[in-house]
Amino acid sequence: MKILIAGDSYAADCSVKYTDYKGWPNLIADSFDTTNLAQAGVGQFKIFKQLKSVDVNSFDVVITSYTSPYRVHTQNHPIHFDDVLHKNCDLLANDIEYFYKKYLSNESLRSARNYFKYHFDTEYYDTIYDLLVKECDKLIGHKKHIRVSKLKYGLQNWSDIILKNKGLVNHLSKNGNIIVYDEISKVLI
Repeated sequence: MKILIAGDSYAADCSVKYTDYKGWPNLIADSFDTTNLAQAGVGQFKIFKQLKSVDVNSFDVVITSYTSPYRVHTQNHPIHFDDVLHKNCDLLANDIEYFYKKYLSNESLRSARNYFKYHFDTEYYDTIYDLLVKECDKLIGHKKHIRVSKLKYGLQNWSDIILKNKGLVNHLSKNGNIIVYDEISKVLI
């Protein structure tokens, strides 16, 4: 069985940064022929681009982790550009606010903060997000599709798993990653 994984940090290969235990995507890759395109911190546009970059029809199952509608696309993140896991990260308001206090002289960071402060429109980003999710679903077509997201398009118990099993690898503890792997494996078999 060939599996494609696309999405954000909930599905990314975190082993490039964290090696204490395996995340659920790596557990899936240990058991199945898996291609993982997910990247930490990316917005829905980059997830759409992940799916467009491959022939989805060459996979038996597609697993997606859809992200927050409030990630703002950028080519160059003002802070994470040299982080091995987050190098393609998009802008997120609370992330920008957190780092702004640490790096007051970073002009790019100040510009991003001011965008969120003065120009950010949630209705616009909700609309764009919904359109991108629909486009992702069109690319996936009738393939078996498993969504692992904490938002409105995901597994119903995803938020509970996250809340009860917080950790660094895919935002989950070792036990949380095993739970997600088991949940996905049930659907795959």
